[in-house]
Amino acid sequence: MTATAAPLADADSLEPWLRLFERLDDTLASVGSSEAQRIFRTFGPRRRAHAQQRLLRERQRLMFELHGLGLCPIAGGANAAPPAPPLRPGTLDTHYALLAQAFAQCVPAAQRLGKPALAQWLQDRAHIHQEHALFLLN
Repeated sequence: MTATAAPLADADSLEPWLRLFERLDDTLASVGSSEAQRIFRTFGPRRRAHAQQRLLRERQRLMFELHGLGLCPIAGGANAAPPAPPLRPGTLDTHYALLAQAFAQCVPAAQRLGKPALAQWLQDRAHIHQEHALFLLN
């Protein structure tokens, strides 16, 4: 992990981005679980596949944005498959709620970097994932 852009040079600036990648990977893993398969099946046959695709596209977009800032937080690049992290305990709605928080925590960093479009995208994703969490809770 190297940061070539000055605004991302210190570890404190990197932490929210790295935490977001971790949460994305954890949520991807939870969407692949047998519990998630059971839950998504009640919403339709392709719902789980759509959720996985959406999360992968978000991960790719985040990689693209951070590469543009001179940061490569994960080896392998944007098209690399995410590692299968050990699934942390929690329900699917909890994983989505934590992902929403991780997206929201990156908004101030994007604003400090002068990236309003990135900040808006992060805020939008935080809102969407919070809605997903609430939907799954019910």
